[in-house]
Amino acid sequence: MAFSFDLALTLQRDTRRTKRRSKVVRRRRWRDINICKSHEPSQEIPVDLMIDILTRIPPKSLMRFKSVSKLWSSIISSQYFTNLSSSPRLYMWLGFDKEKILVSSSPSPDDLDGSFVVDQDLTISGMRGYSVSHVYRGLMCFTNGTNAKIYNTTTRQLVVLPDIEESNIIAKDHKIIYHIGHDHVHDQYKVVCIVSRRKVRKILLEHWVFTLGGGRWRKIPCPCQSHSPFTRGLTMNGSMYYLALVPNSIKPLFVRFDISSEEISVLQNAEDAFWCKYYDTEIIEYDGRTAILDHSDFVKGGVMEVWVREDEEKNNSWSRKTLVLHPSQMNMVKTHIVHNMSLRVKGTTRNGDVILVPQYITGGPNDRFIILPQVTTLFYVFLYNLRNNHLRKVEVKSNRYHTKKWDVVGFDDIENLMYL
Repeated sequence: MAFSFDLALTLQRDTRRTKRRSKVVRRRRWRDINICKSHEPSQEIPVDLMIDILTRIPPKSLMRFKSVSKLWSSIISSQYFTNLSSSPRLYMWLGFDKEKILVSSSPSPDDLDGSFVVDQDLTISGMRGYSVSHVYRGLMCFTNGTNAKIYNTTTRQLVVLPDIEESNIIAKDHKIIYHIGHDHVHDQYKVVCIVSRRKVRKILLEHWVFTLGGGRWRKIPCPCQSHSPFTRGLTMNGSMYYLALVPNSIKPLFVRFDISSEEISVLQNAEDAFWCKYYDTEIIEYDGRTAILDHSDFVKGGVMEVWVREDEEKNNSWSRKTLVLHPSQMNMVKTHIVHNMSLRVKGTTRNGDVILVPQYITGGPNDRFIILPQVTTLFYVFLYNLRNNHLRKVEVKSNRYHTKKWDVVGFDDIENLMYL
């Protein structure tokens, strides 16, 4: 009996241990299952939906969201996303007694007349003493002699470009042009610098390229005739275009600089163009093509001459268009553009409107122009649609700023979130 009793106690203890072990094993199994479930990939948001959501978020929030993940950062910084983030803006310098400020304006949500409203002050201390060369895809180029800076109008980041120390022709009597372009092959922004200098009967010329985000200035060989650019340049379809003077000739060169390959070539120019008033000639974009615009007789006669390069592959395929303003619109021009005032071309909008900025100028020493204050404190520009031959005045409204020292320096419709 003693043996049987001892055996029963032993069996009972073993049964209890087995039950406890079973409970522990079950708990461990459930824990392992839950851990495995927590590591299962969650339902991912489709990239298209994610991009659509991000385009609705203000730029300041997008800058913070870049740190969420590498995917978000790559999406927000991509050229594709930048092109989607479009918001038309006019940029202006406003001068006061002891300072000059940079402001931007956006379309008014209340008015149906297409007016703009000043809504941002973009001034920072690093701009003092500099002028705006141009605006391209949310990036603004500041210049002061040989010095240049790139300013991101969305992130407010300002980068100082290094000096071109290896240049052999930069001197007091040189001419220097900086221009921003985009390399669509490598998705990089580059700054093109063209330095020209007249010496006796010839022109010395250098082309330099700087890639934003790192690197140094690189000199680019130029196989074409030495020249000196007289237009501010146009960047479109991966190339920069400009017109340039050559010695002993009134007919300029039509030059193309490929941003990706960094190759320079001279294209066939418009044969029947009248090349006398270079100041009133600009290269513009017209329906996705390059065009030469002559507005020398626009203020007095309401005439605009346009030469359109019809086929980029056919080097000599140009067509000429002569546009004449309707008398009612001509009266509008004569009402606002008085005395020695003129109109200056500041690019085109995506709708094909040429931006015409009023300017009050007079002659100065050494055949240089002096820009005088405007005749009114009311800010405005003219938009001229070449397709419809229609001109309209667009007001830029502001309740805060009142000055006659104002100038429209550029138009852009891109919010660029790249880190310079």
